[in-house]
Amino acid sequence: MFKSLRTSLLALVWIVLVSGLAGASDIEGAEQDLPALIQSIFPEATDIMPQLEHPRVWPVYQVTELVGYAFLSGDYVQLPGFSGAPFQLLVGIDREGRFRGVQVLEQHEPIFLHGLGTGPMHEFTRQYLGLDLRHSIKLTSAAVHDKHSGSNVYIDGISKATVSAVVLNETVIQSALQVAQETGIIARRKPPARVREDLFETTDWQQLLEQHWVGSVQIPEASVEAAFKGNAGDTPIPHRYEAGAYFANLQFAYLNVPTIGRYLLGDRLYQRLMENLEPGDQVIAVMNQGPYSVLGDDFTRGTPSDRLALDQGGVQIELRDMDFFNALEQDELDSLQHAGMPRFNEFVLFRVKAGAGFDPASGWILSLVVARPQGYLRPDEIRRFGQDYRLPARLFSIEANHDEPKAPLWLQIWQENLGRIAVLLLGLALLTTIILAHRRVTQNARRFRLIRWGYLLYTLIFIGYITQGQLSITNVFAILQVMAGDVSASVLLLDPVICILWCYVLLTLVLWGRGYFCGWLCPFGVLQELSAELARLLKIRQRRIPFRLHRRLQGLKYLILAGLVATSFWSISGAERAAEVEPFKTAITLGFVRDWPFVLYASALLLAGLFVHKFFCRYLCPLGACFAVLGHFHLLRWLPRRAECGSPCQLCTRRCGIGAIEPDGRINYRECIQCYECEVIYRDDRQCVPLINARKGKRRAAAVIASQ
Repeated sequence: MFKSLRTSLLALVWIVLVSGLAGASDIEGAEQDLPALIQSIFPEATDIMPQLEHPRVWPVYQVTELVGYAFLSGDYVQLPGFSGAPFQLLVGIDREGRFRGVQVLEQHEPIFLHGLGTGPMHEFTRQYLGLDLRHSIKLTSAAVHDKHSGSNVYIDGISKATVSAVVLNETVIQSALQVAQETGIIARRKPPARVREDLFETTDWQQLLEQHWVGSVQIPEASVEAAFKGNAGDTPIPHRYEAGAYFANLQFAYLNVPTIGRYLLGDRLYQRLMENLEPGDQVIAVMNQGPYSVLGDDFTRGTPSDRLALDQGGVQIELRDMDFFNALEQDELDSLQHAGMPRFNEFVLFRVKAGAGFDPASGWILSLVVARPQGYLRPDEIRRFGQDYRLPARLFSIEANHDEPKAPLWLQIWQENLGRIAVLLLGLALLTTIILAHRRVTQNARRFRLIRWGYLLYTLIFIGYITQGQLSITNVFAILQVMAGDVSASVLLLDPVICILWCYVLLTLVLWGRGYFCGWLCPFGVLQELSAELARLLKIRQRRIPFRLHRRLQGLKYLILAGLVATSFWSISGAERAAEVEPFKTAITLGFVRDWPFVLYASALLLAGLFVHKFFCRYLCPLGACFAVLGHFHLLRWLPRRAECGSPCQLCTRRCGIGAIEPDGRINYRECIQCYECEVIYRDDRQCVPLINARKGKRRAAAVIASQ
């Protein structure tokens, strides 16, 4: 029976590998007919000129009229994707700065090559058609009602491929902005001036207004009605009120200048703000007296507002809420109200990140964006009401201009995922507590079962399906590429959940060995635990494999690991396809929504788990083998044993589902997943045979004493 089961599963592995090889991307390495692709982006083109040396673009003409430009993203940006290699895109923009098309020529992302396929990627790039490169284009979910109803433009991300979508979007935007500047579509951005921190002048509110150091956007209701007059929509504008009053009444100011910032915030809060900023960050305060909120009822703190837009040189620059006042005490909030200042309904600080191309010494425009819904079948009507703002040159060190470094992409991704990072760190802190307090945790079998299953469900739902944090042997390939100097180390930081998990797992490998990933943090491992639990409920008897055969089968995963590592030195792409021996992508990343051979393979492994506990973990998992090798010389061996363990007592050996306890009672830490089931038995005087015998001996002794 075991031989036939093994043969069937190895045949399924072969099917998956062959299917993966057959499903390789039709883009990677393919010869591209660039003129034909440019023609498809500009169907009206009659003449495609040769590529220029500077800028590196193909001018596209319709007869004698210049229509736009086509260019390769790789000539301008080289952002590493999740695989470590950049995307190569063919992008077309017209003379008005609108995208005419984006074609993916080359990519090496595993999720597209061997997972989702390239269909979702092409659907993603089609969304750029017609979008203005000057606007802030952000990724979101399909739940946004109208993706063009505010100051920001939203496009759907790619489910299960968040990091790849972020890198792809950044590649499109950064390369297009550089081409637009070099071709004169938008003004070339100047390096930002530096604020003169040594210059401070006493001032008051009225003086700030008169000098225009505080800007104003005051909009009477009649102006809003006139702006929307003649549109088909009859939905009233939010916050209507008495005639003659303002629809909106905003004041705004650039806070990095000490004279402005120290007056509006006070010395203490201004100092705290400056200390919390990253080098090169800029801050703009928006103060609102009117009833039309600058944030909106459904605004999420720490994100850009769809009701505000900052434009400089014809390009919109992202304004992100800092949520600065949320942590202040009431007396600190009260101190913001100075004599002579009006009372504001809202006082919000917005951050402009370093590297955004914002120059505070040049003029800019802050606009309030008002949207009028037109019903679900039509896009919202949008109107902007803006005001120019420019500070005098004497407040800046113009001669000291330097290019501000743009925040690296990995840092942007981490900043946008702070919520998930916090939940993950809390979960890892809880696991650390369980580890350090394992003696107390395992004292009560019922309580331990609740704790363990609660944590396993957290692993499956949050780490697995919500954050896509399933570690994989393909992550090891990326580490090997970094160590070989083939790719930048920044590729390891692109996914914060994966990065944090790897750091934690490597630490536990040094201290305790393989177990804490395999037993507590592997989402597919949880699915196998659920399979075994289902077998218990269905009263399916799990088969016990003879120890000698069990030891031989354990060696399979080490052979698979060796084969994958050897393949990775020959071809990373080939190794990634061969890594489909792991069902993680099918079962966790894609949620079983995949071609049938992959689904059949993953399902067969879970089905095998009904009869053989954690069959894949024990015999086939290359990642488990990798951790076993790396954790072989761990520092601590702290699972308790007694002299009677193994001889005469064999209870833990028989009960160990993973088969990590030798017949002589010793724990094989290379195979142990630290599930603590043996320690629960060890501490239970109703299960542990030595404790039972000791209890019976005490009773006999007590009976003898009582009889005397």
